[in-house]
Amino acid sequence: MAYGGIYDQIGGGFARYSVDEKWLIPHFEKMLYDNGQLISLYSEAYQLTKEPLYKDVVYETIAFAERELMSEEGGFYSSLDADSEGVEGKFYVFTRKELQDLFKEEEPILAKYYHVTTTGNFEHGQNILHRRISDEHFAKENELELEVLEEMVKTWKEKLMEVRSQRIRPGLDDKILCSWNAIMLKGLADAYYTFGNKHFLHLAVRNADFLLQHLKQGDKLYRNYKKGTASIDAFLEDYALLIRALIRVYEITFDEKYLQEARQLTDYTLANFFDEQEQLFFFTDQNAEKLVARKKELLDNVIPSSNSVMATNLYLLGLYFDEERYQQLSDTMLSQVKELVVKEPGHMAIGPASASTNCNQPPKWPS
Repeated sequence: MAYGGIYDQIGGGFARYSVDEKWLIPHFEKMLYDNGQLISLYSEAYQLTKEPLYKDVVYETIAFAERELMSEEGGFYSSLDADSEGVEGKFYVFTRKELQDLFKEEEPILAKYYHVTTTGNFEHGQNILHRRISDEHFAKENELELEVLEEMVKTWKEKLMEVRSQRIRPGLDDKILCSWNAIMLKGLADAYYTFGNKHFLHLAVRNADFLLQHLKQGDKLYRNYKKGTASIDAFLEDYALLIRALIRVYEITFDEKYLQEARQLTDYTLANFFDEQEQLFFFTDQNAEKLVARKKELLDNVIPSSNSVMATNLYLLGLYFDEERYQQLSDTMLSQVKELVVKEPGHMAIGPASASTNCNQPPKWPS
């Protein structure tokens, strides 16, 4: 994925999905929730492998999110459209002639690096820039010093970003959603934990404080925020994902305010979302607008299921607060779905059993 066209090789960040098995041709829309989760994933992968590519992806994707999706107040907008000027991908692609005019004698090596051809690999002779091998391998194949290649690539990216800045940009979906921001917040916290970059910590704390200030009123959350107004009652996914993100912010800052906020929101969900009979959470607040039926979300989709995240939250809060009630409820929730987990493991991959693997430091017990 990191080598493919689904990843913006020049500006960072992932498109929504690929339409081919090689991850080359994306649907060019960029979603906040995809990029937040992938920042977490690549950060964790780097911890295990120390692969420089994964570090680059994290740094570039965070730079993209800050540059193109972050509001002045510290919230993250929802997405960028796939098209500009009515043409999908137009903002991101290049013809070989454009690159030849830009880079002159360096263009052949750039074309080889990004697999650019005269006929193109996309519509109308356009090229989606992509890679297939590591910088180290490419440098060796082309008899270049690795440091020289890295400097060349850095210059290419800067120049191509400058060209793109003159183009008509894709449309911006400027609503700010609680759950999607929480996913990005956890991504930033995971990136800080992995790389120790103080700027990632600054962005995480700024976003956490924005969410608590603007999307939390009293004990409850709102789902959306736009132009100074939050108007829709939050769903379980908003509570679950923000609680998980706040726990993670506590783990990187040891500021107990975030842990206490997470506990307070958890107690609100227990009072207003929990089904005592099934020992699982409804998706909607009992105080919200009444629906024909209150459903429960158990299967992961493009984001993890809200019940699985709540089970993880209860597991972690049970550890941090030495609260047996939370831990027992987490175990009970898992037992309720264990048969479904066996039948549908691909749709239920996130839950309390994996929580401890994400907590890579010992608990600091709240006073």
